[in-house]
This record gives sequence, structure tokens and C-alpha cells, in this order.
Amino acid sequence: MNSKVYSGMKKTLSSMTINDVIQIEKSDPQFQAIKELSTYYKDKRVSFVKLVVINALLSYQLPMRGEEYWKRFSEFFSVHSRIEDFPEFLKLNNYRLLKTRLKRFEKVKRAVDEIFKTENDVEIAMKDIKGLLDKLSKALKQRKDAKTVVFAIKMFIYACRTMYDENLTAPKGIFIPMDSRIRSISEDKNFWKRLEEETGIPLIHIDAVLWLSHKKWKV
Repeated sequence: MNSKVYSGMKKTLSSMTINDVIQIEKSDPQFQAIKELSTYYKDKRVSFVKLVVINALLSYQLPMRGEEYWKRFSEFFSVHSRIEDFPEFLKLNNYRLLKTRLKRFEKVKRAVDEIFKTENDVEIAMKDIKGLLDKLSKALKQRKDAKTVVFAIKMFIYACRTMYDENLTAPKGIFIPMDSRIRSISEDKNFWKRLEEETGIPLIHIDAVLWLSHKKWKV
């Protein structure tokens, strides 16, 4: 553990409230892309949430920066509103390992369809974020700290904030999505668990703060 980096991060994060973090998250380009897309789905809330969660679960080894990818996602599904159009979107924008990714899409779609059958299911998930994590982990047979699974939780929260207009937050105990930017700070899981415990800010929300300022903390 790099003690200097840890101390600096702890000091910065400890000075923030969860509301401060939410305001930072609202400046996240991925949040902005989702917010823009939500304007086309006011009468299709469940479909919107499904699209966002599916895309998050397919967001790995992207051929472009995440900001650009989610912008393209928003632009594509503002025109194509069916989940069945996902393979076309993937072929255009997420084409690495395409054959494998298309198979994963089918698996992910089945899982998400099962979890979010009605709007009531979305509301239940909003009240029990850890329960949603359990369901996704079990359905996809992945660890609860798997990058795409916890990233899907983060994007589910973003989707519900934009669609339901409330500052939904996650509890502590959900791991941070370990992408390359976060790993460049530390790959030690205890580093992150300790940071969450000592700052009181859930890791899933710490993620956006560090993601937007990772160069400051990169070691």
C-alpha cells in the first residue's frame, strides 16, 4: 500500500459528504449520456433500466474510451429502442471478441429480463441494492466483486437517478469496479475496503470521484 497516496485520498474523501459525491457523479460523462437517453424513455422505464444494465454488463475490453462508448450507446438507443437491437449496436461499437460478446449478451439479457419483469421489480431493487447484486451474481455465475457486475450496480443507480429523479445511493460493502484506472492506484482489495471504512463513503460512489481524477492518484 502506498501510504502517501492512501493518506491523500483519505483526506480528500473524508472532507466530502455523500451529497458532495453525488454532485460529482452528476458530472460523470457516463451519467450525462444516460441522462440524455432517459428523455426518450419516460413511458418505458423498465426498458430503459434494462438497456443500461445490459450495456454495463457488456462493458469490458472496449475499443474506445468509456466516455465515448456510453455517448454512442445513448445516441444509438435514442433511435433504436428495442433490446433486440443490441447485437447491431455491439457490432458497430463493441466489436472486440464479438462472437463471445454476442453469446454473453444472450445470457445477460435472460438474466436481466428475469430480474426486471415489471416496474415493481425495479422499485424493489432500488430499495435493496445488495439484493440486486446478489441476483446478478447468481444469475451470471460471477463473483459479487466482478468488475462488470459491480459496474452494473453503479449504472443501475445512475439510471434510476435520471428516471426516478431521486438521489439513490448504495450501501457500503459493494466493491469498486476494478478497471485499469482504479488498478493503477492499487490492486490491493484491502486498500479499497479500508478506504471505504475510514471515509464512510461507499466504494461504488468513491469510484466516480477517483475515475474523474485518477491522474492525481496514479502511482
